[in-house]
Amino acid sequence: MRKKLVLVLALVMIVSTALPGVAFAKEDPGLEDAIKRVKQLLVIPEENSEFSYSASSSGGVTLWNLEWQTKGDEGSIVSVSVDSTGDILNYYYYNYMHQYDSKFPKISISRDEAKTKAEEIIEKLNPGILDSLKFIQANQYTSIYDRAYYFRYIRTYNGIPIPSNDISIAIDKQTGELVSYNKTWNKDVIFPSAEKIISLKEAQEAYIKNLGLRLTYNAVIKNDSVRVFPAYTPIYGSGYYIDAFTGERTMQGAEFVITFNEAVKKSMSLFDSGMGSQGVALTPEEIKAVEEAAGLITQEEAEKIARELKVLELDDTFVVDWANLYKEWPTRTNYNWDLRFVKNADKTGEDYSSVDVSINAKTGEIVSFNINKANKEDTVKFDREAAKKIVEKFLKEIQPEKFKETEYDETTDRAIILYAEKSYSQNEQPAYHVFNYTRKVNGVPFPGNGITVGFDAVTGKIQNYKVEWYDIEFPSVEKALEIEKIYEIFFEEIGLELQYIIDGNNAVYIEKVASDAVASPDNKTEARLVYAVNTKKPAILDAYTGTILYGDGTPYKEDKVLEYTDISDHYAKKQIEMMAEMGIGLEGPELKPDEKIKQKDFLLLISQVLGEYPFYGKTSLSSDDETEELYKTLIRQGIVKEGEKNPEAYLTREESVKFVIRALKYDKVADISEIFNCTFKDKDEINPELIGYVVIAKGLKIVNGHGEYFRPKDELKRADALIIIYNYLQI
Repeated sequence: MRKKLVLVLALVMIVSTALPGVAFAKEDPGLEDAIKRVKQLLVIPEENSEFSYSASSSGGVTLWNLEWQTKGDEGSIVSVSVDSTGDILNYYYYNYMHQYDSKFPKISISRDEAKTKAEEIIEKLNPGILDSLKFIQANQYTSIYDRAYYFRYIRTYNGIPIPSNDISIAIDKQTGELVSYNKTWNKDVIFPSAEKIISLKEAQEAYIKNLGLRLTYNAVIKNDSVRVFPAYTPIYGSGYYIDAFTGERTMQGAEFVITFNEAVKKSMSLFDSGMGSQGVALTPEEIKAVEEAAGLITQEEAEKIARELKVLELDDTFVVDWANLYKEWPTRTNYNWDLRFVKNADKTGEDYSSVDVSINAKTGEIVSFNINKANKEDTVKFDREAAKKIVEKFLKEIQPEKFKETEYDETTDRAIILYAEKSYSQNEQPAYHVFNYTRKVNGVPFPGNGITVGFDAVTGKIQNYKVEWYDIEFPSVEKALEIEKIYEIFFEEIGLELQYIIDGNNAVYIEKVASDAVASPDNKTEARLVYAVNTKKPAILDAYTGTILYGDGTPYKEDKVLEYTDISDHYAKKQIEMMAEMGIGLEGPELKPDEKIKQKDFLLLISQVLGEYPFYGKTSLSSDDETEELYKTLIRQGIVKEGEKNPEAYLTREESVKFVIRALKYDKVADISEIFNCTFKDKDEINPELIGYVVIAKGLKIVNGHGEYFRPKDELKRADALIIIYNYLQI
């Protein structure tokens, strides 16, 4: 027996987590070979260490997972994965001593030196492989306190990249030792020749014809509000390509088959009806007050609406098990009722059924529902076309006006094939279909809004339904650039790239019921040659200007290593460059070290150090909104007080100390100014309220002053600001 509420999410779960394995006995001779192989190539702790292992097998290859754990104050873990061919696929080193050590790491080697060491290790583990690797210059900034440099190399064949195969490696900044290594590599791959492929120009023409861009509205959700901006985006998302030989549209990935088992039964559905998760739950007293003030329908009225919806089939055997009134997210303009109806109090029994419904508490509109009812049948009776007709008839009844404002989105087609104990057949029909209808505003698709319906092809019934429809204003698109101009920018600034793609060894992903056995893929895998959109930049183009945008609508900025052209002879060169390695600094290429620093720029440096999203790695504030967000963040943390905001003002030395001491959380002590003995000769010039801050900063060697003078009112230079931040990091 199966409950089909859960089938959609199961697809995601199985693909991402199903790693079939087989346990091996200790006497297996392969274990000894695996240990010897690892110790030949890597440094493994010998003394005071405990060894453990596990193993799994797939496609005739055994994967050994080995682990050495040392004990004591300087305990550590070394874990290595090596397969039965001797290929080392993973290495990870973890030191307990670093777990709580948030101090700015000492940097003994440069990024370039670390890169050289990384390549030496890669070559040692894989002799001759470097010639087939391409270094990818990814974002170098992770966390200021991270103790490693990270590098990624992707596999190539005849100079053509294979993005799904790569080697990632991390090198300790202080010791130069290997921290982690990960190799993802398909073996026994057949690569087709690129001799007869279409030209790049032909591929571009094919892209326009068979994939293409379109004008869309895009939503940005921030601080419980929604902003919409128009942009040109790919019609088909990632995973779609142009066949390099035919110019036809193609997609990556094999067919996914989901088995029906107990784990799938008990999963959560992809159609989340909310159940209070989208807003703040209200108390009974609050609900009553809201109902009276806003003229909302009552729980009883919401229940009546749900019971009258025929598709839910809520007879008298179903009772309300749970109810909640909440303010919808993200627009926060409406209240919704969430109701859960259940049949059979025993929630573990086979006859247990439930129906979740969300209803707009103002209009009585059904926002979503999710049906989970037991069913003994397993014969598919409806194909996708028949299912689509039933779904659209239902939508014309439940949402006639909104349905008129949508278009069917075939790019998000989803269908799931199910089987239980019988063998999988390539001709088996999907038992579950998902249909998406995208909202259109001003004739422009808005992928963030629309209607989604799940259909059970066995029972012929609607199983899931959800409408997402924001009540917001949409900007005009009258002045949007013509699509021809957009394509010109797209191919020039982003472009297509020739790639080999590998479709999971061309195997069907299958999870067997109550069995460790797995379907073995063919020993030979055939790669496909395609033209793909280059992923180095986001494929989002501003509708008015053609500027490349991030997903939040802000202009794309190429990630470059922070370097300065005007500090070669500067006294702070060492500190400035060391922090630049960590992504801490101000926008270049000129630092202008001897110019005065503005309050907002100094506070940006502090935010970089604190690792505050989205300011870590950001070297300038590009808009008033970003500046406002910076101050809101720091005011919330108590680093800046209300009334101190003055973004464009030049910062004095005593003010800089004030912000740093607050960032260190020493301000409560610093505020007791009478307990401090300030030895600077110009202490009378220091703001009396900041005496404690200055003394603490001097004691911690954050500032040294100018001999016996602090010069509190002097405006801080940009280089000196960076020295203060550097000293702060040494505490």
